[in-house]
Amino acid sequence: GIFARFRYDKLMYLAWKSFLPMSLNYLFFFIGVKLVILSLLF
Repeated sequence: GIFARFRYDKLMYLAWKSFLPMSLNYLFFFIGVKLVILSLLF
């Protein structure tokens, strides 16, 4: 029904709200480490 759909949307919203910043932080961290390694090598 409508209630289950609302709960599912809320769950997806919470998942995105927590997953997206985490994955972005991981991506920036990975790029940063790569840049540091490259700058140390050359």
